Amino acid sequence: MNRRDFIKSAAASAACASAGIAVPSSLSAANEAEKGWRWDKAVCRFCGTGCGIMVATKEGKIVAVKGDPEAPVNRGINCIKGYFNAKIMYGEDRITHPLLRVNEKGEFDKKGKFKQVSWKQAFDVMEAQFRKTYDELGPHGVGVLGSGQYTIPEGYAAVKLMKGGFRSNSIDPNARHCMASAV
Repeated sequence: MNRRDFIKSAAASAACASAGIAVPSSLSAANEAEKGWRWDKAVCRFCGTGCGIMVATKEGKIVAVKGDPEAPVNRGINCIKGYFNAKIMYGEDRITHPLLRVNEKGEFDKKGKFKQVSWKQAFDVMEAQFRKTYDELGPHGVGVLGSGQYTIPEGYAAVKLMKGGFRSNSIDPNARHCMASAV
């Protein structure tokens, strides 16, 4: 949009607003910027409230997030956490591959240094350590610190796994720490 088009749009918008007329979407500067964006509905995962959000992608990357006006939970208004959903995806310090503490031989060692490993190796080590702990300490030796970002089915599955599968009541959400600021 050039300067002349911007001034025309601003003048037309001001005239419409003063006359009580809705501004036509064709005059919106945002329409030009949003060319090629694909908007999809999603649920915000920052807490357990389940606010509806709209996520815009362009060329496979998230470019914007806004509240979903049709969502009954938040009616199109996001909290500060919700507005920054897209930012967490592309932070410099975001871990995108499994890291494992290993010794010089490349074997798991709690005192070792972090090294990027394959997903298979990461899951194999987790399984071995979980089995070892469960065998030594029983059901009370293992637990899950869950997430406020669980969906209802994910939370249900975690509870069934821990209580039904491993006979452990050691399952807790992170709500005491993270979500307490929201209440």
